[in-house]
Amino acid sequence: MRDKTATFLEYKALLFSIAYNMLGNVDAAEDLVQDTFLKWMETDTIDVRHTKAYLVKIVTNKSINYLHSARQRREEYIGLWLPEPLLNYENPKVESYHALSIGFLILLEKLTPQERAIFLLKEVFAYDYYELAEMFEKTEDNCRQIMKRAKDNLGKDTKRFEVDLKVHEKILHKFLQAISEGSMEELIHTLKEDIVLFADGGGRLFSTNNQRLAAPPKPIYGRENVSKLLLSAVSKLDYINGLEREIIVANGLPSIISYSGGAPFSLISFELEGDQIRNIYLQINPDKLKHFKKT
Repeated sequence: MRDKTATFLEYKALLFSIAYNMLGNVDAAEDLVQDTFLKWMETDTIDVRHTKAYLVKIVTNKSINYLHSARQRREEYIGLWLPEPLLNYENPKVESYHALSIGFLILLEKLTPQERAIFLLKEVFAYDYYELAEMFEKTEDNCRQIMKRAKDNLGKDTKRFEVDLKVHEKILHKFLQAISEGSMEELIHTLKEDIVLFADGGGRLFSTNNQRLAAPPKPIYGRENVSKLLLSAVSKLDYINGLEREIIVANGLPSIISYSGGAPFSLISFELEGDQIRNIYLQINPDKLKHFKKT
């Protein structure tokens, strides 16, 4: 009989992908995968017909329960809450995980935990309705109805996330150049007129060299307001010793990360509409950037 640990490791990356895209939290997703492993090791496999479906069902149900319990924590969170970003690894020895973009993860916050689970498993992980019916102990029609509600709740917004990576990286470089040169005119050209900036600082105030920085507690609307905020923040960041900026891939998209003394300080990711930036997501909560340390 095949070793149970080896069997689990075959599906570990899939299980983490499901948990992460459900929760938007790296550590919590890892914990749920570990809980799933422990339950699997206690399971009498003679009663398990389809190992993959069994493990996916466990981690999905654990993710749904986690989201129900996390609701109050989200309400008590200081400032805007953004999902924790996930670094894409290029090293083939590191497990490859499928992470949706930050913008898409935020969009999924509109759904109930069960709607989110069925939407992800159907649309992202390509499960059929008969598989979902068995997993959630519902009829196929019930699963179709839940899927329809999820799509209705998301509306037409899902079409925003069809990405051309070459265009995305080109605009990212233009954006970074405008930021680095402090050019308001060039920066404005990269932004849509109705752009929105979302920033997550975890309610913390950052102070260095007499410069104080904090994430705005509410979204910033309009390209002039967003441009002024970005250029003002960059002028303050320039006072930080040893500040470095790099383009990396996070959540499947090129993003800009800033390091101070080798420690991650901020991560900027965005979504496009045409050849302009529609939304910007700025993560400066150090707890959510700890996985981005320089190697």
